[in-house]
Amino acid sequence: MILSTQNFLDSLETTQFSFLSSNVNASGTTLPIKNINSFTDKWAVQLGKTGEAQSEIQIINGGPANGTANLYGTLTYSHSLDTPVFLIHYDQVIFKRSTSGTAGTAVAIGTVNITPNSEFTEYIDTTGTTTYAYKTQFYNSVSTDVSLESDWFIPGGPSFYSLQSIRQRVKDVLFNSNYLKGDSVVNDWINEWVEIMTNSAIKVNDGYSMGTVDVAFGTAGLGTITVSDFKQPNKLEITWDGTNYTNSTEIPVNRYSAGDIFSGNYPRHAWIGDTVFQVLPQGNAGTAHITYSALPTRLTNDSDELPLSLRSYTTSCIEYTLYRAFDNDNKKEDADGHFNKFVKSQQDFIHEVTPRDQTGIHTIQFTEGLSGGDDSIDLAGDFI
Repeated sequence: MILSTQNFLDSLETTQFSFLSSNVNASGTTLPIKNINSFTDKWAVQLGKTGEAQSEIQIINGGPANGTANLYGTLTYSHSLDTPVFLIHYDQVIFKRSTSGTAGTAVAIGTVNITPNSEFTEYIDTTGTTTYAYKTQFYNSVSTDVSLESDWFIPGGPSFYSLQSIRQRVKDVLFNSNYLKGDSVVNDWINEWVEIMTNSAIKVNDGYSMGTVDVAFGTAGLGTITVSDFKQPNKLEITWDGTNYTNSTEIPVNRYSAGDIFSGNYPRHAWIGDTVFQVLPQGNAGTAHITYSALPTRLTNDSDELPLSLRSYTTSCIEYTLYRAFDNDNKKEDADGHFNKFVKSQQDFIHEVTPRDQTGIHTIQFTEGLSGGDDSIDLAGDFI
């Protein structure tokens, strides 16, 4: 199985670069550089842009001075005046593998030199299977510095609902429109869309995007919710013995005083801030089992997938991200067109997700008008 990772270190926004101040020959051991101030001992440099036939990577040996950097190795190719020299830090790639898919831990299986004259660096995993998952890290063979791990990638490619797949669909359209944005910007727009759609789903039916948490409260009845995805409570159940739970009903904090009497058989609770609540009656410590509407989980890794409720609406995501792109580029007509398509798809989504569960009886449909004295019956059609 051939694994490939993209060579992009020369194109990062944070990568510093300069240019050769004179020609250099193959087998040379020094680099004359126009602006050498940012160049650092034991860091890798790339001569030429990624994909060019004679691009190569070398490592600086010692502190550069007087416009010259010494090298650990010798140059493979000759390079002319004004060849770009990128300070890329790393010269190798570590390939890592998990035999348990993305649920496992990635373990190093091989280290190879970056191939700067190609868009990709490759590694052959002779024992790999389609159920394995992989990560990569950049590595400096002299300083032993390593980068952070990449996102997971799997041999079968990204799923249709993954962040990577959706982002690529957006970028394909933006490329055709001659408007390009970096992955991080597109990722932010996709996560904005997930947030908007999740809020829409919760607004019409609080059965979506739910979480639960047990929160201890003291004798004063005070408890604090600390889970990071808490949005708003839907149900709060109280137990004082850890076995028996009783539903609690909210009471506004300004509707009771310290002298009021409450019953443990019919507990109440008040919210004191965004995440702090007070259980009534006070006097005994216990636990509140809280069911809540949850904030959407941010898609960060390329293999992260959309929530199930959003997977039939990927076109809506594309329309929203295109609207954001063209709006940023002050292309109002294009932006308005994509925004209107997004709003239409959002309304379709709201209409279609309202019935959370189709297994119960919602309405009784009459096929003809009824007569009688019960004015509570809607003679025009539905009996709710």
